[in-house]
Amino acid sequence: MRNVRVELSAEREDLYEPLMRGACTVAQVEAAYRLVFQVEPLWEWLLERGFVELCSRERYDLLEVKLASALDHVWRNRDLPVLDAGASGTSARAVLTVAANLAGKDHTSLRNTLYDLDEDHMRPVAEAMMYAAGFLDGSADPWGNEDPGAERGWGPNSLAREERLEEM
Repeated sequence: MRNVRVELSAEREDLYEPLMRGACTVAQVEAAYRLVFQVEPLWEWLLERGFVELCSRERYDLLEVKLASALDHVWRNRDLPVLDAGASGTSARAVLTVAANLAGKDHTSLRNTLYDLDEDHMRPVAEAMMYAAGFLDGSADPWGNEDPGAERGWGPNSLAREERLEEM
């Protein structure tokens, strides 16, 4: 583990590892956390508003994203410019809804949420949904771009996840 201890004020790239540690090995939560991290204005908004919490454990720090609280805040302040103004704010709001849904923190239908996504955010959302469904590299290939001759679940993508889980 590279980032055993971290501060919330650390460089963005230094927060990714503790963020993924906070996902608790659940692929759907991993996908949700990766998604909000990829949308930089949303990630910054979550940090600034205190929706990302630093949790210290005996061996390492991890980050927890309070997706339900953040989404509740957005819905309560729907008429205010909660995120960025304009279309990207609407899209970031939709990304937050998808992430909360993937993590099991919201049960809003994704059907209407997808229309609010802009071109920049559609790809990370699609990748997150595929990751949550078990396509760990975000591809529609049932083998996950792994060698079809390899035993299923033992290719480079699966092994990378297994190695990370062993470190925990």
